[in-house]
Parts: sequence; structure tokens; C-alpha cells
Amino acid sequence: MVYLEEVTTDADGNTITRASETGIPARARIWPQNQSGTSARRAEQSDGGFSTEQFYAVRFPRSWPHVLGAQSQIEWRGQRWSVFGDPIRYNGSARTRHTHYQITRR
Repeated sequence: MVYLEEVTTDADGNTITRASETGIPARARIWPQNQSGTSARRAEQSDGGFSTEQFYAVRFPRSWPHVLGAQSQIEWRGQRWSVFGDPIRYNGSARTRHTHYQITRR
């Protein structure tokens, strides 16, 4: 399930972005990614290594019409995962062109 980024107004009247409350069912390929060295070192220094970060890459079929924003979330294996960083676009021929995203759970 994918929860796209939406723009809304908070209680003070400020415009904010957040993950939508309504999810869209989607098919995707998800595979493990290496975690960044800086975040791994920071986690070990701050809490003695008791918490972990997990990173995965996500790729939707070429027919997927949406672009995930920074506040988008993905529900996978019963857990919510946050989009991490900007979309990674691979430009090539029409058959090999694709976009994938990185997701993380802390």
C-alpha cells in the first residue's frame, strides 16, 4: 500500500505536507540496500548500537503514474516505511528507463 504525499493545513493555518491517510494498492519490486556509513556511525555513537536502520530500494512498474514525495510512505510487511531522499531516475531507452526510491524504517 502506498500513501502519497499530500498538502494540507495544520491547526495554526500553516501549509504542511504529510502522508495521505488513504493508501493506494500497488505492486512493486523491493530489494535490500546498503545503509549509508554516516548514519550507521551516528546511530552507534548515540545509542551504543542498540537501534538499527534498514534501507530498501523500491521500483514500481513503468505504468505507475505517481511520483512519491519526501513525505510519502509505503506499507510493506505490516510496517510503515518512509521515503528517503529524492527519486533516483535512470534515463535510457524507453524500455530501460525507470525510477526507483529508497525507503527506510528506523
